[in-house]
Amino acid sequence: MTCLWIFSAKAEAPKLIVAILVDQLPYEYLERFHDEFTTNGFRIFTERGVFMTTARYDYFPTVTAPGHASVFSGSAPCGHGIIANEWFDKRTRRVVYCVEDPSASGVGTTTTEGDVSPRNLVGATFADQLRLRYRSRVVGISMKDRGAILPAGKKPAGAFWFELKSGRFVTSTYYMRELPEWVKQFNERKRVAEFAGATWNRLLDPKFYIYPDVGAGEGRLSGETNSTFPHTVILSKETGYEHIMPTPYGNELLAEFARAAIEGEKLGEGPQPDLLCVSFSSIDSCGHRFGPYSQEVQDITLRLDRQLNEFFNYLDQKIGLDHVAMILTADHGVAPNPEFATQQGMDGQRLNESEWMVELMGKLDERFGSGKYFLSPKTYGGNLYFNHDTLQEKSLSPAEVSAFIREWALSSGKVQACYSREQLLDGRAPGLSGQLVLNGYHAERGGDVVLALKPFVIPSSSKTGTTHGSPYSYDTHVPVLFYGSAFKAGRYADEFYISDIAPTLCASLRMDVPPGCMGKPFLKALVRP
Repeated sequence: MTCLWIFSAKAEAPKLIVAILVDQLPYEYLERFHDEFTTNGFRIFTERGVFMTTARYDYFPTVTAPGHASVFSGSAPCGHGIIANEWFDKRTRRVVYCVEDPSASGVGTTTTEGDVSPRNLVGATFADQLRLRYRSRVVGISMKDRGAILPAGKKPAGAFWFELKSGRFVTSTYYMRELPEWVKQFNERKRVAEFAGATWNRLLDPKFYIYPDVGAGEGRLSGETNSTFPHTVILSKETGYEHIMPTPYGNELLAEFARAAIEGEKLGEGPQPDLLCVSFSSIDSCGHRFGPYSQEVQDITLRLDRQLNEFFNYLDQKIGLDHVAMILTADHGVAPNPEFATQQGMDGQRLNESEWMVELMGKLDERFGSGKYFLSPKTYGGNLYFNHDTLQEKSLSPAEVSAFIREWALSSGKVQACYSREQLLDGRAPGLSGQLVLNGYHAERGGDVVLALKPFVIPSSSKTGTTHGSPYSYDTHVPVLFYGSAFKAGRYADEFYISDIAPTLCASLRMDVPPGCMGKPFLKALVRP
């Protein structure tokens, strides 16, 4: 089909916008695995779409919930308030999960895991602006609740996520009182049960895999005794279907659910441009266990490429790709396994945060006398929260305690930077790392001290696997790709931040940006800016 974009007084909008987030997809994967990709998977974007090759996150910490909120709000955590997957609420003195909502209840489930909504998101998103401008239908889906909820905004037609225990897609009363019939029918098929006991073999001949099957610091799937192919999906009575998450079958299930959502919600069939937000979670689960230089991560990425190929072929047959606009990006990258980094001559380290905090609390007792100096003995996205009652009792200023923590932390050999709340509120955080911490700091929800670890140092009490969350390129540099007749295809090495995605999409549709947007539209890639 040939691309058609008609302009009169205003541009003809696409029938459907598909926004794809791949959880834990560093930019490097699209280059490293390019030769094994199919023609109509990732290459639809990299060869026939807009490929922003230097796009990155401009805040810290780089974790799932802030990433999903930032892509669609055009803001950073300093604005939209989703500062981590969970944080400590200083007023209620309890841990808050990013999308928890005590006023909501699960629909399609009897567990409290459905007590969620987007209420913690400050402001609005691209999805909300699209609804206001065009009265569009918006649907968000993911294997994770936060992956479905945050992109879809405040008043979508629905947001649905996979409940690991039951193997069903569910929602909450924030959106509706009963699951739509199409979701019930999908659940009744019990498609996920077909993956129980499935064997995951390599997609290609072993010669096409860049690194050995046994790598330093690699973990293994639950129930298995080694980290090599083939792998088997072993179900557990305790965790239900959680074990499909780090395998290609999690992405396959979601891709099938995406097609069911388009059919069930009749997306793309009305006069308005509808929006489907799809967040694939399985590469993240796989990457945490095996690391970015494993055969498992290469294989699951190649398989996602094939799954996207099938999905895009479906879109072409159902709606016509001429009438579809797409965006693909990631919520963050990933650090190499510390053991792998050490093998490569880099200073890979694991930091057991629990032990580290016990040591810090002991040092505070030595310096200032015995006391409960923190509201919680944990860090949340690098944030530490003081118990100000204790500080007041001991006539200690937050600045004095912050200065002591900073000097102790920097002398540990693990910490790159340490900032006090006062510094961050005053904007006194120089350098690139300082700017990223500032952008990730929310005045209401942020802690009294924010710590950033050194490169290749990860918070981990395990002996295997890896994580993300740092201000460094392996976590911040992600692909940003646009496809559709509103965009000028090509590779662009221009400066581009995640906060620029939402305003670029808004500019392509001639509509206003979300209220807290701090990004700018990349007009160079638009056919009619």
